[in-house]
Amino acid sequence: MPAERTLDANGLRFHALEWAGREPAALFAHATSFCADGWEPVVAALQASSAAPPRCVAIDQRGHGRSDAPADPAAYQWTRLAEDLAALAALVSGDGTAILGVGHSSGATSLLAAAGQHPERFAALVAVEPVLFARPDGSGTDSFAGSGSLASAARRRRDRFASLADARARLGVKPPFAGFDAAAFDAVLRGMLAPDGDGVALRCPGEREAWCYDGAIALDVWPLAARIRVPLLLVLGEHTAVAPALRDRLVAAIPSLQIATIAGGTHFTALERPREVGAAIARFFAELA
Repeated sequence: MPAERTLDANGLRFHALEWAGREPAALFAHATSFCADGWEPVVAALQASSAAPPRCVAIDQRGHGRSDAPADPAAYQWTRLAEDLAALAALVSGDGTAILGVGHSSGATSLLAAAGQHPERFAALVAVEPVLFARPDGSGTDSFAGSGSLASAARRRRDRFASLADARARLGVKPPFAGFDAAAFDAVLRGMLAPDGDGVALRCPGEREAWCYDGAIALDVWPLAARIRVPLLLVLGEHTAVAPALRDRLVAAIPSLQIATIAGGTHFTALERPREVGAAIARFFAELA
């Protein structure tokens, strides 16, 4: 079982889970609306597949899980998420040694930006289904940053449930949860939900989740990604959400990039196929060693 930690960075207190292992440590950043707990099955697979697994630290991003949640919508711009990961990387290292970084979705995009801003803090990176988009150019072409559909959906989301069993029953039949590995689904519910009177409530309610989607437009990851020179593993689901043109743009920007494709996976492959993702990360880290 992981130990619980609290890390202070950028004026906020971040909740973290830590698994013992060798140095350098690995910092894990989750996707929007999820939590550190969701990494538990991936870390278990990484440890099972490694002769000497790294010390692993998974954090709840600002506004998520048990971490502090600023009340200002602007606090969730993705530039701020990147600043958090850069600061947390220094804290997790402790002695200035470059660490390993692992991120999923918005966590992966923020990790790429953090590594571009502070390349000395990261020895290698794993980006699982990063959110990649071209910033709106006024042409009317839609992009992740230019679309409000995810934010609108988040604002309509149910924030409270009668019980944990009620949440499990309601969420478990809906995408993306319906496709999750059973252990990952249990772990996600454990981190996402907090007691609330006689029921449970989302620790990251729909309005705050929407702020996170709205905040994507603040980050232009491309000039920062171009500064990355450490080894990078890009983990994609077979049914990836990363557009081929943007995948190729990332490949062109980062000469050290490798790609691992997870059979049957989608954008949520870290939660759908945690054993395969953990094993892919273990192979990548073993090659570095």
